[in-house]
Amino acid sequence: MSTINKNIQSVKTVLIVSADFSFRAKLRESLTVEGYKVVDAANQSETIALLDKTAVDAAFVDMEGMAALELDLISYIRTSHGAEVVALTSINKLENAANALKSGAFFYLVKPVQLSDLSVALDKMLHRKEQGRNQIELEQRVLNDLMAASPSMQKVLRFAMKIAPTSSTVLIGGESGTGKEFFARIIHRMSQRNEGRFVAVNCGAIPDTLFESEFFGHKKGAFTGADRDKPGLVEEAHTGTLFLDEVGELTQSAQVKLLRFLQEREFRRVGDTLQRSVDVRVIAATNKDLKKLTEKGVFREDLYYRLNVFYLYQPPLRERKETIPNMVRLFVHKFNQIFDKNIYHLSNVAENILATYNYPGNVRELENIIEHAVVLADGDEITEKDLPEFMLQNRLLLSGPQQQQQQGVSQTFTNGNCIPTLVDVEREHINFVLGLTTHNYTDAAKKLGISRSTLWRKMKEYNLEEK
Repeated sequence: MSTINKNIQSVKTVLIVSADFSFRAKLRESLTVEGYKVVDAANQSETIALLDKTAVDAAFVDMEGMAALELDLISYIRTSHGAEVVALTSINKLENAANALKSGAFFYLVKPVQLSDLSVALDKMLHRKEQGRNQIELEQRVLNDLMAASPSMQKVLRFAMKIAPTSSTVLIGGESGTGKEFFARIIHRMSQRNEGRFVAVNCGAIPDTLFESEFFGHKKGAFTGADRDKPGLVEEAHTGTLFLDEVGELTQSAQVKLLRFLQEREFRRVGDTLQRSVDVRVIAATNKDLKKLTEKGVFREDLYYRLNVFYLYQPPLRERKETIPNMVRLFVHKFNQIFDKNIYHLSNVAENILATYNYPGNVRELENIIEHAVVLADGDEITEKDLPEFMLQNRLLLSGPQQQQQQGVSQTFTNGNCIPTLVDVEREHINFVLGLTTHNYTDAAKKLGISRSTLWRKMKEYNLEEK
């Protein structure tokens, strides 16, 4: 066997599962010579017992003589332990190979196999595993940079990364638009299921009568219009993650069916008698207080505790405004690529407006605002004129004295360290908007939300007529 571990920095552990003792012994001897640590097992029960105390990097699973349920073993090794798996099968049992690939096997080899073929397969598996690890480390650095300015979000991120490698159910709470699905995808990407699918479903968008068919699938002829067998969402997410958005919108009937699936991880398609099982992680999200809903009897308490193994709270954007500059850069980069723009700067006034706005729509609203600005911006800079008009109205009344001074407004608010009167505030606000619009009275009146005649009257009252 050729030397294949020259690029491996530490000793890797390889698992061999085969009922053929002589085959296991021959392969174990060859891999040990190559510098690998080798462990082996004859069947499923031995393998599970071994994996409970030993971490492995790659595995060869011999399908010869194995029962059909042995396919679950491939999924177990792949998703629970993060190891790449190669299935070994005979030429007359290629259907086993196809099923093994569906269960998460890297690829399959037809027996009898040459040791050199196993060597090449092992080299490819370990290389892909290393690439995946490097990609995850890169994503972690990017996320850390994105959340670096916010201690609260750093805490959320560290918690998400800690629970990501497990298969435990997670419940994410927070207002609409705070990025619950974003963090669900982070957990999926950082998990050992990252090559499986991330299947997202809005629970509030599925009618109660269609819940069972959508989630669990149906058999041909099960009802009018069922002209073919159709797998459900849980099957689509096999070996991956099923994201249940707005889980608090489920009806009582749907809650019962979901609870049963979470307890057993088994289901039947509508109109079918076959009991199926899947390996899927469930992450749920809600903008409601499920605990209060359980007290009112609206949400099942047993389902709540099934979902709430780990709870991740997403604070609203107004409570973590220190992350806004980093997110603005992220969204500008995103929309530069989408709209083929080259925007690299924000004006000081635009930055101040973005920093002081309250964002009732949270991160989703910020993303929409940046998309609006990128589309309208001329040249390489976003200015206040590129932002949505509603952000400019009454904004000075919400900002502090220091920020107003930075924006070029007079120092009325800071002289003598006294609290300004409403007259002072109104005068400074009108004066600023006049400067912002270069004394275009029609535009200024529109931004102020008053008529042009009222603006004229206020200008005379405060002696703000253009000299």
